[in-house]
Amino acid sequence: MTVESGIEWLICREPVHIGGADSSSRGNNNPIFRLPDRTPAIPGSSLRGALREHAEQDNSYKDLVKIWFGGQNQELSKDENDKISPGGIAVSWGWPVWWPVHVLGYGNWWISCPAWLQRFQNLAGSEESINLDNQKVYITDGTLKNEKSLYLRWLQLTNIESYDASLPSLPAPNDVVTNRCIIVPNDSINLIVDMGLVRQPRVSLKDKPDEKDGSLVDNLFAVEGFPPGAVFAINWMVRANKVEELKLNEWKSFLRNEHYLGGLWSVGYGRISIEEYQKQSQEEGA
Repeated sequence: MTVESGIEWLICREPVHIGGADSSSRGNNNPIFRLPDRTPAIPGSSLRGALREHAEQDNSYKDLVKIWFGGQNQELSKDENDKISPGGIAVSWGWPVWWPVHVLGYGNWWISCPAWLQRFQNLAGSEESINLDNQKVYITDGTLKNEKSLYLRWLQLTNIESYDASLPSLPAPNDVVTNRCIIVPNDSINLIVDMGLVRQPRVSLKDKPDEKDGSLVDNLFAVEGFPPGAVFAINWMVRANKVEELKLNEWKSFLRNEHYLGGLWSVGYGRISIEEYQKQSQEEGA
């Protein structure tokens, strides 16, 4: 029986790389994880594993790792340990809500689409639906309300409508500048995702120079990452009846720390923060 749950904002503070395609089909590209419809997402196993590793390394929380995440009981025999405790807290996948695209000279625009926003409303248990015309582009910058078109880098956006107070308020953390939001049609969001990705060329080196040409370069490849400022929604729920044993105050405090998610953290990737979704911030409007 679910006793308590929470919905959180997961915000990328640095590029975040969670590998996707199988190495045999990706060539020299190391892409992010995506679903078959090309939606970027954070697998629950990746998020749970990163949180568990952080808790194990923090003296304030390491005694709670087994209670929260489950694990083997050292007092049981090997055969008995085949039944590993699943832990008392379940962690969901991370679903995108806002995707930043940087425009030189103007800063970030935060992009979303009706499907992303409605999925967040469903996760948050909100009764308010975001019913938007999926053929239109909505923009929250009031100074552009009379524009016929707008360029987002090289992409021309047309059929623009101002996102005014008569429309449902937009759910967003404080990091999202609410007067710089754009809602695009569902079938355009994957193009925006590609536009906003961080791509970094990397090189792997040989231990010794090549005998023929003396080169140390073994392979050139590119790494993709979620951009800094990307906002995902995650939720967690208690799946144990003994709430006191889970120490949920400590759990919530633990979530508010900075964490590292995915690979390449040693070269600056993976730093994230997790912030509580505050319903009242939604009601303030865009």
